Amino acid sequence: MPQVLILADDLSGAADCGMACATAGLQTVVMLGNAIESVDADVLSLDADTRALESHRAAGETSLLMRRHMSRHEQIVFKKVDSTLRGNVGAELAAVLTAQRGAFPQGGRVVAVLAPAFPANGRATREGKQLLFGKPLEETEIWQRESKQGTSYIPEILEAAGLRSAVVALNAARSNGNWHGIMKKLAEEIDVLVCDAETDQDLQCIATGAAALGRQTVWAGSAGLAYHLPRAFALTSTSRTTLDEELASGPTLFVVGSFAAVSREQARLLTASPEIVAVTIPSGDLLAGVQSPAGLQLGLCLAEAFAAKRDVVVSLGTEGDSKNLGRALSSALAQLLAPYSAKVGAVVLTGGETARLVLQTWGVTAMRLVKELEPGLPFSITENWGRRLPVITKAGDFGNLQTLLHCHQFFRDLDRRAIKRPM
Repeated sequence: MPQVLILADDLSGAADCGMACATAGLQTVVMLGNAIESVDADVLSLDADTRALESHRAAGETSLLMRRHMSRHEQIVFKKVDSTLRGNVGAELAAVLTAQRGAFPQGGRVVAVLAPAFPANGRATREGKQLLFGKPLEETEIWQRESKQGTSYIPEILEAAGLRSAVVALNAARSNGNWHGIMKKLAEEIDVLVCDAETDQDLQCIATGAAALGRQTVWAGSAGLAYHLPRAFALTSTSRTTLDEELASGPTLFVVGSFAAVSREQARLLTASPEIVAVTIPSGDLLAGVQSPAGLQLGLCLAEAFAAKRDVVVSLGTEGDSKNLGRALSSALAQLLAPYSAKVGAVVLTGGETARLVLQTWGVTAMRLVKELEPGLPFSITENWGRRLPVITKAGDFGNLQTLLHCHQFFRDLDRRAIKRPM
């Protein structure tokens, strides 16, 4: 049974949060939430695929996965929360808390410690409000792009889900230095401790304080907090699994399914190289179906691209209302790319929903994490699949302008003979 159970609402989140444990030497497997096979791992990170669901359905799916995979008393539970508060933050955290309290009926008070800051990617929490590069989320492109309503004041989000919360103010905690004491006192009356954090040092202090509350405590946050979990509990690997088989070879397929401006610029720089074949797919043609005249023509374009034996970048067009058809487009794109799973030697997937649907269509149910290329950019190998396919997943808004170029060079230099342990 894994020592740590992570529940995330999309695949890129499950991967980057799991990577935080893998970098500490813990064998970590990311699993699509509907998979049922057992794995040998220290950490199991589940993609519940609930980001786009209505809150009650998201809570139900989260609760189901929690009950299916949790182990009473020994296991640490981490609820991965998007660092820009997208998805059903309150409803899913409430579901995890309810399940955890059921597992510890007499084991002390169960609370959640929530710290969604991710300083390495510009996310901070100040006075209970989530900021992106110093701006409230309401004023950012991420929320505007997704037409997200509401507030970035976290206690208000939690209150809507029936959770009582209190803010562990940054200035008070820093000056006092006794994070555990502050947390313990506040936890006596509330469900969730919302922790301010602006630096990695803040997150380290939060992790130490949370660990002292006991293993029944639910951790909640982004990968920024997860990086400090292994050290806080002095976790060491007990898994005997090694990655000692040859990796798949062939061209790298880049799938840019995110409409984030960062991802679009990353793809633009990558496709400027003459070594790359670029295929931009209009949304209308994609939604017409793979057997429609437009779909068949797209298939021919992809076949020609792979026949060139060069790396291929597939991007969604941004015309019309494409941004409002995210899941439908990602699903159609996954179907279009299905025939090429046996041809590629590596895949880079941008956007959690796109990553999930492409891999699911290919029959991939799990990936073993190997290393991190950049903050929030995990490299993994498919698990229990026909080929040991190298995979990189990336949240749409993560990375710098050179990130996809970095991925391209990484796979060109990758030794395909064997990957033995996380590096």
